[in-house]
Amino acid sequence: MKPLACQLDVFDHAERRRYETLRERLGERRLGTHELPDGMVILYPGEPDVFLSVAEWITLERRCCPFLSFSLEFDADSPSIRLRLVGGEDVKRFLHSQLRG
Repeated sequence: MKPLACQLDVFDHAERRRYETLRERLGERRLGTHELPDGMVILYPGEPDVFLSVAEWITLERRCCPFLSFSLEFDADSPSIRLRLVGGEDVKRFLHSQLRG
């Protein structure tokens, strides 16, 4: 089992700054969250720039948190983007702690 800890040392200085910028920007744009049995869904506005930011964040996040699985969805019945983050049994607790920060 992969450890449930962010490995931020995988980033060089520029990547780390970009990661933090995206994380802050997406935190400000978050519309809400929904719990799943094995993770969370985070809702964002269905705008092209938000979609691109979430996609870029995923490319970085999967390097520092290889225990997460990601999916990015548009629902036909909603204007929102759904970012699904799932993994093992402790992932939901980990995600709660990260979303609070």
